[in-house]
Amino acid sequence: MRGEGQSERAIGAAGALACPPLRSVTVIRHAAPKDVPAIQQLLRSLPDVWQDSWREDVVERALDSARDLAFVAEEDDQIVGFASGHDTGFRAYLSELAVSRSHQRKGIGAQLVRRIEAELTARGCAVLIADVDPPAEPFYRKLGWRAPRATLLGHRVR
Repeated sequence: MRGEGQSERAIGAAGALACPPLRSVTVIRHAAPKDVPAIQQLLRSLPDVWQDSWREDVVERALDSARDLAFVAEEDDQIVGFASGHDTGFRAYLSELAVSRSHQRKGIGAQLVRRIEAELTARGCAVLIADVDPPAEPFYRKLGWRAPRATLLGHRVR
């Protein structure tokens, strides 16, 4: 017997209500040395000007340099995102933000950025800066980021 408002389609073969599939829970945690191979694989899987530079020793150095501002996003024991930053006192830099292609547009990048922002806020850091590729600009603007009045210059040292 169906209750009022229940449709035939909502009742499964065994008489149970059909439920949408459960979403995986995303866990944001500090990155650890054991994460280096998975982080390297993630960084190398995404289109990037520096893609070939992500050797294992480079990822290890990046984690060491970022110290407690390096985070991974995990779903079902798989690393699906990575972010790292560097605190220089009153301002900090978001050095890396990467989310696997299959997990993009699900809020994971925003969670990683917010986690770094929370850490920096607790330290009294006032500004977070990032080098942003033009296609990623709408993502940052949606999070409230704006272009500073500065010119970014770069020079390849190697």
